[in-house]
Amino acid sequence: MTAVLVAGLLVEAGPATAAPAAPLPRPAAVAPADRFAADLTAAGPSAAEAARASFGPVGSLVVVVAPDQPPRPPGTSADAAARTTEGTSVAGDADLPVPTASLVKLYLAEGILTGARTAGQTVPPEDLARVEAMLTSSDDPSASELWVAYDGPAVLADVVARYGLTATTPPTPDPGAWGSAQSSASDLVRFLTALPEVAHPDDAALVLGALGRSTPAGADGFDQTFGLLSPAVGGVQAAKQGWMCCVDGVRHLHSVGLVGDRVVVLLAAFPPEVGWGTARAALDAAAVAAVSR
Repeated sequence: MTAVLVAGLLVEAGPATAAPAAPLPRPAAVAPADRFAADLTAAGPSAAEAARASFGPVGSLVVVVAPDQPPRPPGTSADAAARTTEGTSVAGDADLPVPTASLVKLYLAEGILTGARTAGQTVPPEDLARVEAMLTSSDDPSASELWVAYDGPAVLADVVARYGLTATTPPTPDPGAWGSAQSSASDLVRFLTALPEVAHPDDAALVLGALGRSTPAGADGFDQTFGLLSPAVGGVQAAKQGWMCCVDGVRHLHSVGLVGDRVVVLLAAFPPEVGWGTARAALDAAAVAAVSR
């Protein structure tokens, strides 16, 4: 199961491929429930607007391109909020909650690592292998086993509290259906930028390192070389993919990650009659536009 954020929702299904990359532990700050504002100061369309225009009319897309800033000395809560919004480019409703599909694996991995560290315990080697598998090849069985063993809804609630997420909720009505957990583009950006500050450095490095080793194909065979992992996109240090079909008759394709000094979130939704090939091509074009500005 893989995931991508969009002005819509996504359900995992199918296979995947990805271009490897190296970890990039950089930070941003945890911010309260502020919205990510579009950068209106730059001349011409913003990176997010250019990405959305390149995406075309095949479906709906939410894009956020935000700076991945190095840590700064602690300041006021207003300073923290500004750090997560300054220079950020947005197209679409970045606060819209959507099904995460495999993107929830990011939250699950960090929550398991932090929970064990807080309790003075170590994560068993077999579970660390499952964390690696669900982050690199988006392995669903590994995610399911971890979700049950560590109480996924409780892990998710802890991540929400520590990162100040505002649109991320556990799956309902079935708490075991982890791919139906909801999140937003804003929350994903906040999590990725704040990860090196909020998580222990070793845990942040483990998560980002695994995302830098994304495999060309998912564990289920789905080609992961789309969006940020498209061969046409360069400079990607870490990325997580997501795909689902269908939630309320909608297909979803998500791609999020770290590119140079930016965090890029692409969440797309498509009618069921749009084939995966068309959807992938649209997301590829959006990713190229997002990182080339």
